[in-house]
Amino acid sequence: MHKSTLQKLSTLIAIILTLFMFISCTSTNTGAMDDEDELLSGTVVLENNGAQSYTVSRIDGDGISAETGTANPSITLTAGGRYTFVNQAGASSHPLDFRNGDREKLFGQSNAAGQFDSDSDVNVVENGDSITFTLTESLAASLADYICSFHPGMNGNLVLSQ
Repeated sequence: MHKSTLQKLSTLIAIILTLFMFISCTSTNTGAMDDEDELLSGTVVLENNGAQSYTVSRIDGDGISAETGTANPSITLTAGGRYTFVNQAGASSHPLDFRNGDREKLFGQSNAAGQFDSDSDVNVVENGDSITFTLTESLAASLADYICSFHPGMNGNLVLSQ
């Protein structure tokens, strides 16, 4: 074979492999990953008004809603979603906790132990002033409000939707 024929063949093979890789990476997966792709996720950013209240300054994503700029607003979450609360008030100054209807800590940023701290399905992850969790059915059945563990006036209801 001539050198130019080998170069053309090599180029053709490279194009075919590139197309194959592109098609493989962009094909629609109809397997188990679809459930993960459909997982709701959202972020709420909380500010503070001194030690009197939290306010929601921003919400991004799906399955989460609240009125912004209002003191201690109700925050609506959809069961099955994974949510991040960014505590701009500071986890060390205004630790954000999540409680049940009996005012018992389920999980949060304070040092006290919570009932869902080590639940692998809820998968609570604290990262600086942020806290992320998955709202499982069992957590949704218990979750009632959010609160600053230092300042009890900084609290609001959590409303759950299906």
